[in-house]
Parts: sequence; structure tokens; C-alpha cells
Amino acid sequence: MILSLFSFFVESKEFDYKFHWFAISVAKLSINFNESLFTKNKINHSDVKFQLSTLGPLKLYRNYTSQGSVKKNSNTSWDYYLSGQDRGQPEEKLITYFSDKAPEIKKFIDDSGVSSIAVDFELDKDAIDPFSVLFKTIEQLTLHQQCKNEYSVMDGKRRYKVKVELLEKKVNSSEVKIGHDDTVYNCKYTLSRVEEEYKKWPFNKKDRSMNVWFSSNLNYKPIRFQIKTPIGRIAGRYIID
Repeated sequence: MILSLFSFFVESKEFDYKFHWFAISVAKLSINFNESLFTKNKINHSDVKFQLSTLGPLKLYRNYTSQGSVKKNSNTSWDYYLSGQDRGQPEEKLITYFSDKAPEIKKFIDDSGVSSIAVDFELDKDAIDPFSVLFKTIEQLTLHQQCKNEYSVMDGKRRYKVKVELLEKKVNSSEVKIGHDDTVYNCKYTLSRVEEEYKKWPFNKKDRSMNVWFSSNLNYKPIRFQIKTPIGRIAGRYIID
């Protein structure tokens, strides 16, 4: 199966997800993957674009919309861009990341008006953006059928660790009705604060986790999300065209 993917082409596909709290729609996420597959046995996600917005009652409580991208600059550098509105206040980030040194914050406008945290050249070395955690999981699943790693994340406002582990591999899954013999991987993401940044930790000083299910029939793209929040679990599912 993996060998059949070894080709040099660019494919673009949009994946849409709807999120619910119990039966109430609360958010929509769209991710457009523009992929260059397998250059020297490594997947390069270039020009990935995403959009996120709140829906329903949550939109009345917190009207949030954002759009952004992760764009490759070279084999060792990429840009993370985010622009949006949170409760009517603008936010915008442009951060350049590197595989061998700390990121550079080039633009940072926060909806609450705070300044970006100072880059720590030792603490932030090899840190990545939040969305690249997902892309790196897809890469590892595609190449090795495994999700196990730990990442340092620095998004300009806070820094934290993300531990990824495989909880379950389910063969012939019925999670999505696309093709036959689908294998679905349930990967757990545990976020933990960096001690030096405990005052900026947004989750009441407790670890938070998220589960994401990935489908082999969709080239290991996500098909389901489950997020633990202070108000309960929020679940997101892939919308099949």
C-alpha cells in the first residue's frame, strides 16, 4: 500500500469537519491539503490552508473566525500564518519555524492586546506550530503506521509540550464508509505546560488531551476528533461529500 503512494505529484483536497457538544453544533473546521508526497522518503506538506469558526449558541457566546496556512520555505523552514477575529477583536500571527533553531516571530497581534512572549533560543529550539503537530502525525502514520512522539510547541502566546501515543489500531473499521478494509488509528494527544510558562497556561494548570482518529483509506487524514474541555467533551467528524 505504501509503495503505491511513492510518486511525485501535487494533490489538493479539502477536508471539512463539524464539531458538536452533545447534539449542538459548535464549530466547523476546514483543512485544504496541498501535498507533495515522498521526496527522499519524507512527506512534505506545503501550502496547507485551514479555516475555523464557531457555530450556533457558541457563536453567540464567542464569535470566532480564523483562517491560516502552513507554507514551506525550504527543507528546514516553514511559515505559520493565522488571521482572524475573536469577539470582534482582530488577531494575526506570522511566525517562521526552523528544524534546527528557535522560531522567529515576525508579526503578532493578539485579540486581548497582549504582546508575544520572548523567544527563548534554548527552550524554543526545534519548536513547531500547533497545526504541524497534526501534519507530523499524518507523516509518521503514512511512513510507519505509528503515532508516537513528543513535540515542543510555541505559538507566540504560550509554549507547551504535546505527547502523542497510539491507543488503538482498528482493522476493517466502519468509522467512514470509503472503500474496503480501512484501518483506523486512534491517537491520543496530551498537552502539558512548560514549567517556566505556568502563569500563561490556559487549562487551569491541568493537562488536557485530545483524541484523533486517522483513516488509511484517506491517506491517514483525520476522520474524527474528541476534545476534553472544561464544559465536557466536544466531538468532531469528517463530512463526507
